[in-house]
Amino acid sequence: MPPARHDGLRRTAAGDPGDDGPAAKVTTPVTEASLTSITLSPDAVTRLGIETARVEQRGITRSRTLGGDVIAPGGAQSTVTAPFAGTLEAADGSVGIGSAVKKGATVVRLVPLAPTERDVRIEAERAVTEATGRQAMAAQRAERATRLAADGAGSRRAAEEAQADLIGANAALKAAQDRLGLASRGVSATGALAINAPADAILQALYANPGQTVAAGAPLFDLVRLDTVWIRVPLYAGDVALVDRQSPARLVPVGAAGTIPGTEARPVTAPPSADPSTAAIDLYYAAPNPQGALRPGQRVGVRVPLTAAAQSLVVPSAALLHDAYGGTWVYEAQDANVFVRRRVSVVDLVDEIAVLDQGPPAGTRVVTAGAAELFGTEFGAGK
Repeated sequence: MPPARHDGLRRTAAGDPGDDGPAAKVTTPVTEASLTSITLSPDAVTRLGIETARVEQRGITRSRTLGGDVIAPGGAQSTVTAPFAGTLEAADGSVGIGSAVKKGATVVRLVPLAPTERDVRIEAERAVTEATGRQAMAAQRAERATRLAADGAGSRRAAEEAQADLIGANAALKAAQDRLGLASRGVSATGALAINAPADAILQALYANPGQTVAAGAPLFDLVRLDTVWIRVPLYAGDVALVDRQSPARLVPVGAAGTIPGTEARPVTAPPSADPSTAAIDLYYAAPNPQGALRPGQRVGVRVPLTAAAQSLVVPSAALLHDAYGGTWVYEAQDANVFVRRRVSVVDLVDEIAVLDQGPPAGTRVVTAGAAELFGTEFGAGK
């Protein structure tokens, strides 16, 4: 006969006629149906502000959680090119790849190669100086002609011609000043043109470094706007009819419990795409991303609404409690002052309603306000 085995509990060898009973014995077992009940005084119920609601059997639009990928929205990426051939200069406070830039911020400077392009500002300054001198002479001539005509020493026609010359000189000066303003916009004293960011964005790529010479039209850098992101959700083609594609979805962390409300994502129209290898088509949703928490390529959970309304047990989400091990509970009100904790299984969360897969029967009253205080009372918190 082989020797008896020992693995934490006393066992005999298979087929041993000396078997003396079960290997384990549990005495006075406690089931969840016989959990501790809490009895409060009427004053305690009033002081805690206990409120209850009934478990209902209701037709409610369910949702399904799918996996989604964060991508940059359509049209959010832009490439800035060189307006002319030149040599790059570093901007004041150089910007690195991955950093956020504000609209109008200088990313790089471009020094033109052609002398005519470099001297545009100098020519504009010379034109302004020349126009200023001619305007001053015309103003003096008009003043003198007007005074002589008033004294009778000159003709009125000469005075009118002098005034007309003054008007022309003023117009020429204004035009020269406008040209100088255009030529000076973003141009440094060396003739370098500031290449600015067209919008608030993230610097995604730099195609040339300071000191390099680039041709006209060459790409300089890429920008991408991520204040709003798109979520691409692959969906099995056979389930397309089950999903309400016009209603908003909810973004949740991957593997999040059904009780997490998530962030709203609205459906958007995007170029159609699909994957024949998985028989899936892609749904697209847009979600706000003001703090940059969502990054392109990140995996998220997407809770998409379904079209059919199914009959399910529902309770207000305020009635739910979570223990340290991830279990979900509610407090059943057996009487005005007697409460018992009951386990529930939450499969979905729709607005402020929790959909239950397992829980008390419809009509049972559960605590919605004061449930956390009952939980503390049961386990002695605050004593």
